[in-house]
Amino acid sequence: MDELYLRYLDALDKTQWLPAENLADYQRDLVRQLVWHAHAQSPFYADRLACLLTDSGEIDLSRWNEVPILTRAEATAHSEAMRVDNLSEMLGTITELKTSGSEGVPLSFTVNGLARLAYNAAFTRLARWHDTDISSELAQIRIYRHGTVPQYPDGMASKGWSWAAPDAVSYGLDMRTPVDDQIEWLLRHRCPYLVTLPSNAMALAYGASPEVARELDLKIVFSISETIIPGARELIAEKLGAKLVGIYSSEETGFMATECPDRPVYHLCAEMAFVEIVDDAGLPVVPGQPGRVLVTALYNYATPFIRYEIGDVAIADPAPCACGRSLPVLSQILGRTRHAFVFRDGKRVWPRVWNATAMQAFVPCREFQVVQVDFERIEFRCVPHGGPVDLDGLRAYAREHLHPSVEITVVAVDRVARGPGGKLDPFISQVSADDSNQPGRDTKSCVQ
Repeated sequence: MDELYLRYLDALDKTQWLPAENLADYQRDLVRQLVWHAHAQSPFYADRLACLLTDSGEIDLSRWNEVPILTRAEATAHSEAMRVDNLSEMLGTITELKTSGSEGVPLSFTVNGLARLAYNAAFTRLARWHDTDISSELAQIRIYRHGTVPQYPDGMASKGWSWAAPDAVSYGLDMRTPVDDQIEWLLRHRCPYLVTLPSNAMALAYGASPEVARELDLKIVFSISETIIPGARELIAEKLGAKLVGIYSSEETGFMATECPDRPVYHLCAEMAFVEIVDDAGLPVVPGQPGRVLVTALYNYATPFIRYEIGDVAIADPAPCACGRSLPVLSQILGRTRHAFVFRDGKRVWPRVWNATAMQAFVPCREFQVVQVDFERIEFRCVPHGGPVDLDGLRAYAREHLHPSVEITVVAVDRVARGPGGKLDPFISQVSADDSNQPGRDTKSCVQ
């Protein structure tokens, strides 16, 4: 696939600058090809996509909103029926994968080689956007769920983290390694680039002294798996001297968006994923308003994911990006739908205002998690980092930015709990939205 990869990478360098309508036409062609394939080859999609076929046998994408939204529960229950086992050789080798189970039961699925090629090309394009030398070494500290888990002290080494530089070395280490050991491991390898979760990057930032941070000499930290909370970029720059660059992806659908080199927004990878932002009825929201994220992965023919709801809320930016790229923009990725804070009067908040650096003025800590225990009670769970706690200031901040009724307490912990996939959810609500649907109350949404 080497020649094919280089041709595709070259195409990505061109498609990002296409006029918006030309890019949309390019994407619609890919959608049609996937629909034809899934309708004909996947038992699960035979009836599900029939609404798109006209009497003359054409595909009518104007009826796209009639295609049922695919939920995680449906995908888990029907994973075998979704699969297509007999693929053309040109689509590449089929690989078996499984999600972390952070949403409950792990989802088993397959992915073909052409999809993996596209995802690596998206990463390579992102690296080039941010002036990364793809021939240099890259460290990865993450959760490994497939194959050998690289344990401390050695970890593991491989080559070709970008397929455009097959000799570039990548070092891997399991993220469950204690932070001090992670730092020692990074000092031994001296990689200018690091792939890790943003919460782990912040833990490294707090764990490394200024002298050690200078010795690490990290240039870029590529952020995966979690949303980047406000203030995290500034914190990483201040304490590690590195630029934090976001990647929006999922195990099931691959790369969906990557961070613009000019400003902290995300360009959709429109050449390999069709991303929709929809309301509760499954219809497109007004650009600039929050909505549920649906993804159609355009190159995974082994297990097609069509109008798949990944469980996130995001906001699309209606304006073209100032960088000049025509790739559509997500101005914010707000986080998981299930973690919206819900209050007794029906108000719902995605608490993105909880700035990682601003919190240090109230509660000096290495990492934190804001948990809504009930309508009025919030727990600020944190790993203390020394210094006095300003509880009055924290309470005033919570009442201003969450809800006037809340009471907040600080709970010191040795380590903030992570989900089954190793992710740290910075905001968790244990209150159901249904609990607030009382007679005479209107449900309102508020993005903070």
